[in-house]
Amino acid sequence: MSSHTRIGSTFIGRPPRYLELPEGFGFEHGQAIRPFNICYETFGELNADRSNAILVCHALSASAHAAGKYSAEDEKPGWWDGMVGFGKAFDLDRYFVICVNLVGSCWGTTAPASVNPDTGKPYGSLYPWVTITDMVRAQRLVVEHLGIEKLRCVAGGSLGAMQVLMWASLFPDAVESIVAMAGAAAVPVEGVAWHIIGRKIIESDFHFHNGDYYDNPEALRGLQVARMVGHMTYLSQEALERKFGRRRRHGSSQFEIDSYLEYQGSKFSKSYDANSYVRIQAAMDEMDIEEIFGSLEQAFARYRGKALLISFDSDWLFPPTEVEKVDVALKANGVESTYMEIVTGNGHDAFLIDFHLITPPVRDFLTRIGVAVGR
Repeated sequence: MSSHTRIGSTFIGRPPRYLELPEGFGFEHGQAIRPFNICYETFGELNADRSNAILVCHALSASAHAAGKYSAEDEKPGWWDGMVGFGKAFDLDRYFVICVNLVGSCWGTTAPASVNPDTGKPYGSLYPWVTITDMVRAQRLVVEHLGIEKLRCVAGGSLGAMQVLMWASLFPDAVESIVAMAGAAAVPVEGVAWHIIGRKIIESDFHFHNGDYYDNPEALRGLQVARMVGHMTYLSQEALERKFGRRRRHGSSQFEIDSYLEYQGSKFSKSYDANSYVRIQAAMDEMDIEEIFGSLEQAFARYRGKALLISFDSDWLFPPTEVEKVDVALKANGVESTYMEIVTGNGHDAFLIDFHLITPPVRDFLTRIGVAVGR
């Protein structure tokens, strides 16, 4: 029996929880922060033998709030509410879902905007540069804290999918299956280039001050514009034409796409922290599983679980060819990997939009996993 109260197509979930690390957290590049808190949320109920846990990994700007609402008055549910819930792909009648806020993110885990106890001021420029490995190690600490030895599945899209693949590489014995969509073993050079442009825009903002800008009450214009650049990599040509074309706004000379990008940039800069954006995006670009392990085949050599990989034909950031490389490497190691290329006009953002397309394969995959082990 679930403790969640259902409202409409969603539910009222539990508030965020925190794993407190008094001895601190050590970063891959050598620095440490003491103490350190990791924010996470859980959905559904953990069964008696702790075998129904699924870890959902979030993307750059999201949080541990993957699904549900905190109260009926909330305007929107969590970022993957279309996938996590009762009767949905990650069915809370069957699974216990965990989502951990990324190391470096500004949504609850100790971050650049958090107060440094040694100075009484935000960490700012003193906050370490993070890696995907740091993020996965923090998730692992939460999973162990919950007494879970093996995850039924690790799933995510975009940066979340990159974490999924790192889980399979670093902790293969702790993962029964993986679901990775709109993400691959490394960001292609075109994506890295756009990311670098965005970060340089932030760093060139006069008010950025190398990351020590917290005395300035105004949102950083550099972050607004960087988000506009980033947002373009999430869309597709078809989506841009369908939504905006060359239409002008209310008969003025301003293009609709200009108004849209300004709105997205302004909205984002009011809630997200520039230091978090720079560090998490840089971690995304730094990750290259082939470079770390020598080859993709070596990276997945110890993984014995199953895999579902999903790409989207209109995805600019992670084209299908990048996802196919992972599928080939998994199969070279004898892994039962299912690869799907889904046709959609929604580009990279399809994993956050096209729930009617991604729910059936995910649901079928999880059912097959259960049948295979007699559940």
